[in-house]
Amino acid sequence: MPGAHAKRAAAAREASRRNQGGSTAGPAGPQPEPYDGPGSNAGEARGRSGSVAGTRSSSRPGSQVRGSSQTRQAVDPAGKKDSQVLLRNVDFGGAAYNIFDQMPTTLMNRKAFSKAGKPAVIQVNSHIVEQWPTIDVFQYDIIIGNGAEKRGLIVAVWASNKVKSEILRYGNGFIFDSNRIGWATTQKPDNSFIVDLDAEKGQTPRENHENKHRVAIKFAKKIQLATVRAYLDGKTDFDNGILEGINFLDHLLRETPSKKLINLRRSYFARHPVSEERTVVGGGVEAMKGVYQSIRLAEGKRLVVNVDVSNSCFWHTNNFHKLAYQLSGETNQTEFQGHCARRPDGRDTMFMPIFKRLVRNKFFVKHRGSDESKIWTVKQISRLNANEHKFDVTEKATGKTTNMSVREYFMKKYNIYLEQPWLPLVQTQKANVLFPMEVCVMCDGQRYPYKLNPAQTSAMIKFAVSRPPQRRQAIDQGLGKLDWANDPFLKGYGMKINPTMLKTNARILEPPEPLFANGATAKPNFSGRWDLRGKVFLQPNDRPLKSWGIVVLMPQDIRPPVTMDQVQAFKKNFLNLYRGHGGKVENVNPPIIGGIPDDAKAIEAAFLQAGNAANARPQMLMVILSNKSAEVYNRVKKSCDCRYGVMSQCVQASNVLKNQPQYCSNVLMKFNCKLGGTTSSIKARQAYFSESTMIIGADVSHAAPGMVDMASMAAMTVSLDKSCSRYGAAVQSNGHRVEMITSTNIEEMLKPLVQWWMANVGAGRPPKHLYYFRDGVSEGQYTALLKQEVADIKNLMHDMGQRDPRNMPKMTVVVAEKRHHIRFFPPQGMAGDKNGNPVPGTLVEHDVTHPWENDIYLCSHVAIQGTARPTHYHMLMDEANVPVEKFQTLLYEHCYQYQRATTPVSLFPAVYYAHLASNRATSHINLAQNEVARIHREKRAGKAIIKVSDGSEAEWPKLLPMEPTNNIRFGMWYI
Repeated sequence: MPGAHAKRAAAAREASRRNQGGSTAGPAGPQPEPYDGPGSNAGEARGRSGSVAGTRSSSRPGSQVRGSSQTRQAVDPAGKKDSQVLLRNVDFGGAAYNIFDQMPTTLMNRKAFSKAGKPAVIQVNSHIVEQWPTIDVFQYDIIIGNGAEKRGLIVAVWASNKVKSEILRYGNGFIFDSNRIGWATTQKPDNSFIVDLDAEKGQTPRENHENKHRVAIKFAKKIQLATVRAYLDGKTDFDNGILEGINFLDHLLRETPSKKLINLRRSYFARHPVSEERTVVGGGVEAMKGVYQSIRLAEGKRLVVNVDVSNSCFWHTNNFHKLAYQLSGETNQTEFQGHCARRPDGRDTMFMPIFKRLVRNKFFVKHRGSDESKIWTVKQISRLNANEHKFDVTEKATGKTTNMSVREYFMKKYNIYLEQPWLPLVQTQKANVLFPMEVCVMCDGQRYPYKLNPAQTSAMIKFAVSRPPQRRQAIDQGLGKLDWANDPFLKGYGMKINPTMLKTNARILEPPEPLFANGATAKPNFSGRWDLRGKVFLQPNDRPLKSWGIVVLMPQDIRPPVTMDQVQAFKKNFLNLYRGHGGKVENVNPPIIGGIPDDAKAIEAAFLQAGNAANARPQMLMVILSNKSAEVYNRVKKSCDCRYGVMSQCVQASNVLKNQPQYCSNVLMKFNCKLGGTTSSIKARQAYFSESTMIIGADVSHAAPGMVDMASMAAMTVSLDKSCSRYGAAVQSNGHRVEMITSTNIEEMLKPLVQWWMANVGAGRPPKHLYYFRDGVSEGQYTALLKQEVADIKNLMHDMGQRDPRNMPKMTVVVAEKRHHIRFFPPQGMAGDKNGNPVPGTLVEHDVTHPWENDIYLCSHVAIQGTARPTHYHMLMDEANVPVEKFQTLLYEHCYQYQRATTPVSLFPAVYYAHLASNRATSHINLAQNEVARIHREKRAGKAIIKVSDGSEAEWPKLLPMEPTNNIRFGMWYI
């Protein structure tokens, strides 16, 4: 049951919605890799006793703000709910999205620019818009048919000769967003006309089915583009007019490339790419390289266009029967044929879920007498194959009717012998028209939206990764495709973009020194690397390693992956190195269990034997795996975390055989942390925290596209020591594709961790200062984050402080985002490494950041491969008024105390750990309850796809709780 604060928060939000008439919708290696987080939603935040972001004021965007009490507010002057259609392809500040909620919001202005580190000039992959139109543009509402027609029909009608002739009255350069909005340079009366697509194509209309569609063009409003300049100059606040102006400029920018290239949101791909721009990644999928562009409001009173490389996956043009075979993953044609048959109980073939990936794709048919120019769309995959589906065929000459199968029909009609008649048929959107897979060919340029398998992912990464010089070359090629200088629409409206990457004044922060035991430090300088040789962990395990065991899991072929002698040799080397790093080991001969085929029983035997041998509850189980199976790994973690409450450390048998000291040291960093130790901290030049401080990190991970039966996983981490080096973590299911962590989850996850912190770090009191770092939240969700999660945390801390205002911590809220396309291209020398990447500590505050809000881009790591992606940090609220340089130093230097690596990471550790924990949460899924809930969801939804849920427990069961005896949830179990 949710606690008191969660109930109050939920009730307050429901009352707010009623008053406003609103609604709601409801085994890693030691070296980290950069990753992207998910995104979605919008809203505003208020604490119990007022705004969580400080006192509201209507300061102009151009004013300098010193402290969290001075903020900007944005309101909706027009109250247009339908304006949400504008948010598709433009980057705005967080305040812009709140316009549609019809409520005020408070987001911080930038305090000041940093003076930390040394100055450096670098290039960024953005281009200055040197000139844009300042004339008034007239916006029109365009309704085709009944206003709810499919996109394909809308595009076809708009491309008709009739439409082309009608829009000439509006002057040259009429722009249509392929949905409902158009723009022109002149204002004309409302216009309505009929488009006959059959007549356009010279076809005879089918009986009782006219292909005629009405087009209505109605004047909506006048857009004053001069307001965009006024906002950038600090003369006006953000409002609908500015939003509409930027939206028009975005559509102006993309009008020409969207017609000549394949357009996927902000990315464009050549329709017939050269070989260097595409590669087959397997499974019927190919990767293609294109160009990304996005217009942005930027610091420096300017507009810029961010241009980058874009990589995406598409269906490989091939016959459907070959694609079906590749999708199945089978390597034997005979076994593939056997598995394509319906199962004995009448259920569909086991491959049907995979075959259904072909649905909604376009194809043409290739057999005698067919028109290859005609494009069909897959409506569904039939349960019947070419042998089973029969129909009546009447011969025109004799009038004789014969009932025959599809296989027989193709043989008689086209003299085509179907070699794979056992494959299911492809049903088109035209009634009673089905084709065998063998004659269907996938059309080119159709995006593959599903999760890639490991082999495909590896091939995709190999294709996409490129060093900065190669990436810059690819960007230049993309600029050639965009060809701004010769774009007729840009010319017509007078928009000019500088084709040269802009240069910005960056700062290079001084690298810190990781601190180990006895005052020893590492000195990575700007290399971003150090090693553990001769280093003693800052804090060893809190209790000597006494009760533990080693278990060797058996592979499917029942052959032990390692011998007993090999395990003993690895154990000896591992423990010797652990002692060298300062670890306390009391038991050097733990029981070693192997030869048990059942993984669960093997873990149970290891747990019992380890406990009995030491006469104490086990502290750790080392599990030797024979392969990298995620299924086996998850079973191990579920048993150890939820059944026995014991820390576990998995190692691969191949690495046990190699028995290399470096590998052992890397594993020992995690091993020691799980036993309560600390690898290292930072030798701070000045204290990070002047008062008791807690850092909370949070992330929500979502299932891959198409996985409708997988809940989203929320994770929250809390610092466990005064230096904020160690973090505990809690996880819970959070509905399906729900980004905001629910009130119930925040209380249930956060409260025990806060109680532990108060008892062990805070001397019984809440912290004075609380940092909340949130990952995976897009600009459109900033106000929702404040309204929901921050308000819930404030209410919880209020309760934890016995509702005494003096015990209420000051909050600093920061969003960390890596899903962006900003890249740094430094010159060789101080700011760049040998590969052309920026050195760790490169900070950008100018030219590509928000004009007024408090954000930065920070590259804190060394790119292991490819081009470094900086992290975008956006401070939403700062009640503690942290100095700019102090905050930036905290962000950067804490990336050097990530506990399982000897290199700084790209993301602040609190959220990096939350990301690890949310991914680990899948091993805690209660499979039995999940299946029951899935059946209930299907019954309620009529087996329709559930896109978004409200996060309720009735829909998505809670995860299995972690076994509490050893209190492993207050340790780094996830690392």
